[in-house]
Amino acid sequence: MKKQFLWGVTMLCFLLAGCGTKPSAEAEADILKLATFQGKSSSLCQWVDRYNENHSDVKIEIVNYLDNYPDLYDALNQIKIEISAGKGPDMVDFGNRYSPLDASCGIMIDLYPFMQKDKMLDRHNFQCNIWEAFEIDDSLFVLVPNYTIDSYATDHAALAGLDRMNINQLVDAYDMLDEGSILFPGETKLAVFGMICFGSLENYIDWGTGTCDFDSESFKELLRFSNRFPLNLNIDNDYSAKAFFTEGRALLYPVSINNVYGTAYVRMLFGSTPTYIGYPFDEGGGNMAEITNLAIGISASSQNKEKSWEFLKSLLDEEFQDNIKRGLPVRISSLEKKIEAAMRTEYDANGEKVAKDAIRFEGEDPENIYEITAEDAEMLKTIINKIEYNTADDQELKGILLEEAEYLFNNDRNVDDVAKIIQNRASVYISENK
Repeated sequence: MKKQFLWGVTMLCFLLAGCGTKPSAEAEADILKLATFQGKSSSLCQWVDRYNENHSDVKIEIVNYLDNYPDLYDALNQIKIEISAGKGPDMVDFGNRYSPLDASCGIMIDLYPFMQKDKMLDRHNFQCNIWEAFEIDDSLFVLVPNYTIDSYATDHAALAGLDRMNINQLVDAYDMLDEGSILFPGETKLAVFGMICFGSLENYIDWGTGTCDFDSESFKELLRFSNRFPLNLNIDNDYSAKAFFTEGRALLYPVSINNVYGTAYVRMLFGSTPTYIGYPFDEGGGNMAEITNLAIGISASSQNKEKSWEFLKSLLDEEFQDNIKRGLPVRISSLEKKIEAAMRTEYDANGEKVAKDAIRFEGEDPENIYEITAEDAEMLKTIINKIEYNTADDQELKGILLEEAEYLFNNDRNVDDVAKIIQNRASVYISENK
């Protein structure tokens, strides 16, 4: 009896002691699921590991939906089904597979309310027009922490005096070209149509209202213009894409700037700083923001929206922004640091200049970039400040456009019929997926 009493007292002591013991950090942590379509070596995965190390109250768990659904459409559809059922991930990183239709169909929430009430987030520190470029009906469904600039550059007399253009001005300028000059290298019917149309879909689609305008006169003019080019190209062995730009025989140079050396690259190619005239738009400028690799939002079904926002906000911290390797940081001070570093000439142990980037064309020797000039830096900032739209598209919609445009390019239908069919098919697709 005495032994039983002592054993009972001992157990009671253990239980009482246990009541005052805090569970481990792992047991207390909220698990937030982040859906992605990227591999484990991505910069996002590395940042998640670091975030988890520094936060005991929350753990981010990355779930790559392509592991179980190799087809992107199936993976996205599964996420939509789960979120619609009140389950699914807390966050979704669409990456460069982002489609405005996927983000605005009700599965993601607007991030602006979090930004507005977050006293630790000063919008003056960021290039907010980049986020505005991704707005849908005044809502921001994905955070874009870094971006690439898409545009067209020109120094051709046919476009002199213009800092932006519409499709009619582009056609008029092309008609002024001398024999032997081109629009840009690789100018086939599909290339011209795709490179102009897919970069400027916001000219024809209102993602917020779910309406489109592919039967507009400007879209028909784009179809007519694209149809003037050959179906295929026969390229000689001595063909040099670079020579068309250095010799001033190309009207437009397709620009993709994903680091601070981009404007120096283009200046060196042209021999002087050209005009960044952008894509042809009916209204507004045509310098575009493109998703480099990250476009993250909070799902409507998340039970941890505030903590999800804290993680998203961490992507705007100086530590993350300063260390962006691909794309331009949205934090202004981080961009300035990269510009200052790019303007400094560096030397190796032998006293030779260190190349920081290079101009590369297929079949051509690279031309090294050692530093950028003050003019390069100012031009980069000017382009950034003029960005109003983004290049995001939708793969299914792109397929509709290409499929129907080919009927025109193969002389099976006229412009009016193709535009009408595209308008009907696109309208149905957008309304069904909105």
